[in-house]
Amino acid sequence: MRRGWRAALLLGATACALRPVARPRGDPDLGVDVRWWGHSCFSIRDSAGRVFLLDPFDDTVGYPPPRVKPDAVLITHDHFDHNAVPRVPVSVLVPGGSSAATEGGESRPEHERPAPSRPSSVVPFPVVLTTGTATAAGIEVTGLLADHDDQGGRRNGTTRVYVWEMGGLRWAHLGDIGQKALRPDQKEALAGVDVLFIPVGGRTTVDAAGAAGLVREIGPRIVLPMHFGTPRTRFFEFDPLPPFLILFERVKRLPPGSFHLRKADLPPDTNVYVPASPDDENVKETP
Repeated sequence: MRRGWRAALLLGATACALRPVARPRGDPDLGVDVRWWGHSCFSIRDSAGRVFLLDPFDDTVGYPPPRVKPDAVLITHDHFDHNAVPRVPVSVLVPGGSSAATEGGESRPEHERPAPSRPSSVVPFPVVLTTGTATAAGIEVTGLLADHDDQGGRRNGTTRVYVWEMGGLRWAHLGDIGQKALRPDQKEALAGVDVLFIPVGGRTTVDAAGAAGLVREIGPRIVLPMHFGTPRTRFFEFDPLPPFLILFERVKRLPPGSFHLRKADLPPDTNVYVPASPDDENVKETP
């Protein structure tokens, strides 16, 4: 995807002045509310009202922008359809050797060309765009690198995979993963994941078969497919969702709006949950 700003809020002692006061921890027995905003963007709200926003996109992607006030934003890689934080933080950490975009090499298609730079100003929430462990809004997040293609990252560079626990559930967002099998460190980090966000549209990520293989490796209870072709995603021709769905016996289509997840209600075996399109509802701002 097209590169924008390559930066992350430093979530350590030097950034304490920028870190908002953390909300109290939510009750894990009460679960969370999840909303799909389109493409790879989701928001998760726990019972204390803390909101994580994952991979927000810019206005060229085709969906309306996510209308939510986050307490933290996770960005898996610096491409325009995953990194649209309204304003860039002043205090930043540029992780050495973890650039999300290919440097040099082959020419990139339109969706991977660099985005225009944006002016810097302070955002009122932590932005995670790094590997290792960081604490955002009182929640520990682990980031690790994965290949953005099936050629060891030589074509599209890398993406980050994030793992965290929130609302009594263990989550993983695989960004734009393109590799067809997990490396040992990735498999270890993804052990015990309850809810998995995974790209399925191919072309620049794993396709339906590749995504299904990763699901089998990870063994989550719930799979939320993302990054697939819809009438909205006209900026690039991704594969549609049905080729992925036909590979699974247990598929549940969700009603419009947010949906609630709770550890005690998880199915015993892997289920694919398909959120309704944002076009199927009148999306109002989430407080």
